[in-house]
Amino acid sequence: MDDPQIAHLVDLFDAAIESSRPQAELMRVVLSAALPLAGGDLAVVCGPDGETVAAAPADAEHEEDAKALARIACRSLQQETTSDEFYIAHLAVNPPYVLAVRWARGQRSRPDICHAVATACARLLVRDETVAPREIGIDPLTGLPSRSATLRYLDDAMHAAERINSRVGVIFIDLDGFKAVNDTFGHARGDKALIEAAQQMREAVRRGDLVGRIGGDEFVAVLGVVDNEAEMAEAAQRFLERIHLRIEEDGLVREVRASIGISVYPQDGGSPDVLLQHADEAMYAAKQSGGRAVCWYRDGVGQELRARREMRERLLTVDGDRDFLVCWQPIVESATLRVVGAEALVRWRHPSRGWLAPRTFLEAGGPTLAPTIDNWMIGAVERTLRTMHAELPELRLHVNIGTTEESICLELERILSEFSPGGRSIAIEVSEALAQNDPDAAIAFLRRLRAKGAVVGLDGFGSHPMSLESLALLPLDFLKIGRRITQSAAYDPRYERVARAAISVAQALGVEPIADGVESREQACWLSENGVGQLQGYFLAQPMTSPDFADWLKWSNATQAAVGW
Repeated sequence: MDDPQIAHLVDLFDAAIESSRPQAELMRVVLSAALPLAGGDLAVVCGPDGETVAAAPADAEHEEDAKALARIACRSLQQETTSDEFYIAHLAVNPPYVLAVRWARGQRSRPDICHAVATACARLLVRDETVAPREIGIDPLTGLPSRSATLRYLDDAMHAAERINSRVGVIFIDLDGFKAVNDTFGHARGDKALIEAAQQMREAVRRGDLVGRIGGDEFVAVLGVVDNEAEMAEAAQRFLERIHLRIEEDGLVREVRASIGISVYPQDGGSPDVLLQHADEAMYAAKQSGGRAVCWYRDGVGQELRARREMRERLLTVDGDRDFLVCWQPIVESATLRVVGAEALVRWRHPSRGWLAPRTFLEAGGPTLAPTIDNWMIGAVERTLRTMHAELPELRLHVNIGTTEESICLELERILSEFSPGGRSIAIEVSEALAQNDPDAAIAFLRRLRAKGAVVGLDGFGSHPMSLESLALLPLDFLKIGRRITQSAAYDPRYERVARAAISVAQALGVEPIADGVESREQACWLSENGVGQLQGYFLAQPMTSPDFADWLKWSNATQAAVGW
């Protein structure tokens, strides 16, 4: 793909499209330059009535052959076809134009180059007001190939790779943060962002390869014949580094990055649709890992995502009162071992796997199910407050919320008005990932709840790449340090440094550091000695149902024996 002739051809396409010279003349230039590289000896572009618009070679000797080739092309099916004799493509414009290339004997045919020529000719035709992009060929917003055109190109690339026993890479690109751009600045600015991102992808794609838009904020790059997966990894990294939009208006800032999934022909699928699906699944895994990442399909992604889908389908049919259970895990003061709070943790009764912990299924539920689970959790907290009010005079009840939707905020405000007027007996936690995805919504959400008497904090601190600028703007009372950092700080020097940094950030912001996931005496001692004021985890107490928690509180009184320290 680094052939200087091909590089010259791509530059020629770009120059032709920007030129003001007549279209027919530019098409002849493009056809003449591409023909020897494509492995053809005759090429023609003909209009809807069979008239020849451009041909190469453009001389009297080939005139009759060009007319005959045009007649063959106009009789062909309305799709891109390749045979032992011809390459024929109906250009992605309306009314229909056709490109036909006759293969030269004894030369290697290159449908991928012909496809690129077809795209260039279509873009030249679109400059004329009488010709419009055809929806199934060119995306009218970005000018990139559409989903159908991308799949046709992928199919051609697979056939070419099969003939020479090579591979094809499919890179699925999803724009992280694009929804926030639409929601904040409107769809017009969102469309502009898509156009800008598409241009960045054009700059990142290798010469001779294709990048298309398959819908919404999803794009696919097809890496033609590649010799090894290192080329695919390098290409994916280029996309990851190149795709970056920073949109700032009226003091609001949104950033757009990319999550990328890769599938490889032939090992990951034998058809364009399957390869696209597998690359999509790999992209989803990259997004679930925190975004701005690359994931390969073969990394066990397929099986994991199928299990996730099955779990999600089951969650859609749950009866909250029957299938969900709230448990309470105590939070203790590290210096005195006094119980100062408890977090509500949901458990789901899976039909075949029994009771599952939240981290097992909450991600599978996704943003669609988050309001349903949040509403049920809020109801469970309200019931606990009503039935255990006498047992909870000084305890703060923590509830982790998965969405900042208005309906959830209103319900929490109602609970706070009744149970926490000035008393700050309820703590609202949001995940670092939720705050990172839409910082402005998280800020407004937490401010409203704080004004109603809630203590508010960030859960899982350190587990997602959140900027210090965004963190400083959040109205927080505490930072709950991520479980992995908590559990490794006492044993691993790398995590020890990360934990010290997290504690320092909390102290610099003037908020309380809380450690989650404490599972050993060594962890508890290290955290206490290094400035963490509150601890939570299995070493201190396991999650308990409401009746068990009430009994536990009666005899524990936060004594040293009760927590087993």
